[in-house]
Amino acid sequence: MKLKPSVKEAMKQLNIDKLKQNQIEPINAILDKHDTMVIAPTSYGKSLLYQIPAVIQKKKLTVVIEPLLALIHDQVKKLQQRNISAAYLDSTQTHKEQDIVKADLRNRKVQLFYIAPERLETGILSQIEKNNEIGMVVVDECHCVATWGNGFREAYLTIGEHIEGLKKRPVVVALSASIPPENRPQIIEHLSMEKVKTFEMSLYRSNLRFMKRTVSSRKEQLHELKRSLKKYDKSRAIVFCATKHIAESVGEVLEKVYPDDVIIYHSRKKGQEQELLSGKKSIIVATSALSMGVDMRDVDLVIHYNMPLSLPDYYQMAGRAGREGQKARSILLYNPDDYDLNRVLLGDIDDRKVKKTMLNRLDAMKEFCEDSKECMVKTVLQALGDTYDHKCRYCTNCQKER
Repeated sequence: MKLKPSVKEAMKQLNIDKLKQNQIEPINAILDKHDTMVIAPTSYGKSLLYQIPAVIQKKKLTVVIEPLLALIHDQVKKLQQRNISAAYLDSTQTHKEQDIVKADLRNRKVQLFYIAPERLETGILSQIEKNNEIGMVVVDECHCVATWGNGFREAYLTIGEHIEGLKKRPVVVALSASIPPENRPQIIEHLSMEKVKTFEMSLYRSNLRFMKRTVSSRKEQLHELKRSLKKYDKSRAIVFCATKHIAESVGEVLEKVYPDDVIIYHSRKKGQEQELLSGKKSIIVATSALSMGVDMRDVDLVIHYNMPLSLPDYYQMAGRAGREGQKARSILLYNPDDYDLNRVLLGDIDDRKVKKTMLNRLDAMKEFCEDSKECMVKTVLQALGDTYDHKCRYCTNCQKER
């Protein structure tokens, strides 16, 4: 498929040498004003799918809704370095900094405007529409609309209402690396998407090796964590934990083993974005919030200290590793007690239908952890709606058969 001249020009501005063939179709769909959903793996380059149309449509404002401040800051910084007028509003800014951004918005000086979903509750879309034509609203990590857990954000559920409140309807773009087929209609409905063009890319990551270890106690769980960190050469590792409290406890233990080389990340930790992205510390202990898009390309080891809530959550977190195509590992530590821990966490859900869905997903996750025969990669990808039907040959279960 040939590139439009406008796309080539935008690529120059973004310092992009070439596009993958399966990136061109979604870009053209967006430029043709189609609501667009893209399911593609981590490292696929989903941000380019909306950034290129945003650069082309300079007279229209693109609003990007992202779940993490660290990701927002990183994206805006990179765009500004390429002389593209990008800005954000968030709680880390001073009143003066916020006033400057608001003035730039009023004067139509911003092309890409990044916000967290909670800021929509201030009526920001209607406010900026007074001075701007909003050409596109991008919802990154759109699986949050249909996911409960540490990554759940209630504000995602009302995004569609805010879009419908605009005088002129923009193009709506939804992006994620993990949307099971049964959740897609729900996401489309909550985002008020119309006549959606959906693009599904294979989620298979050939450079990522999947392993799992069963442990019988918390003591053994910690021992296996330390052993795995020591055994595998790593540029950078992420250790995912089920709760903020567990992340703090595990982080404190690892800090004794790796002094000044551990950072703990969760929603109560403020002002960590620069330290997180700087790469100065090689071990990150985090909750699932970190699974949603922070652009750290040197991670080559992901360890799930606790069992994730679901297979989509598991694959989303594992996908933080190997983003530059380098060989990487995902290690799942399975302690049966984590199943009960997760049932307690899911007990906070009020909606009976949502609770039943999440408990069913948790049961599927438990079955995956305890299964010793089926290829791990094949099982996960099929759960995500991917047609991948081969054995990876390298996961823990496949290795047992070799």
